[in-house]
Amino acid sequence: MSHAIYQTPAIILKTKNMRESNKLVLLYTERFGLIYGTLQSIRELKSKMKFHTQTLSLVDVDIIQGRDIWRIVGIHEREPSLGFVETSFYPFMNNIADLLLRMLQGEESHTEIWDDLLFLYTTAKDTLTESDYQALEIIVVVRLLYYLGYWNGDTECIEPKNFLTTELFNTVLNNRKKYIQSINQGIKDSQL
Repeated sequence: MSHAIYQTPAIILKTKNMRESNKLVLLYTERFGLIYGTLQSIRELKSKMKFHTQTLSLVDVDIIQGRDIWRIVGIHEREPSLGFVETSFYPFMNNIADLLLRMLQGEESHTEIWDDLLFLYTTAKDTLTESDYQALEIIVVVRLLYYLGYWNGDTECIEPKNFLTTELFNTVLNNRKKYIQSINQGIKDSQL
């Protein structure tokens, strides 16, 4: 019996070794949202895909839907995390990945969330300072809460498609306490 192979871009949010040579991979995909996938025999020496499964890498995956879990049959790196592991972008994206794992429940595509994440990978990773990342983290969390329906605060962070402006960063940093209180309330309201 043949199975349909789906191809989609994805971000590797987390990995976990399983059994002798398998790996469980949590992916946020453009097409299916948050999915759990397995890679069979990925940790064996002969595996060609083992170097393409670094946490926080932007990848293209070929997946097959199983009964309970997806099987990853192909993976190709677009933006390997080894290229930015020593920068401020890595801990920033790690915090965003943790929040995504906490807030997203099940397989559901969110085009706006994917567009924001892709925008971060293509634009933000090379150009920002440490204080910019502090403002950017607040902006991205506000946008995520808004897209999931848990944001009741101001919409100035949500409206612009390009949210990497100095003006927006300054606004967020000047009102940091207010934003953090609203973020905490949104997370509390989500009960997740």
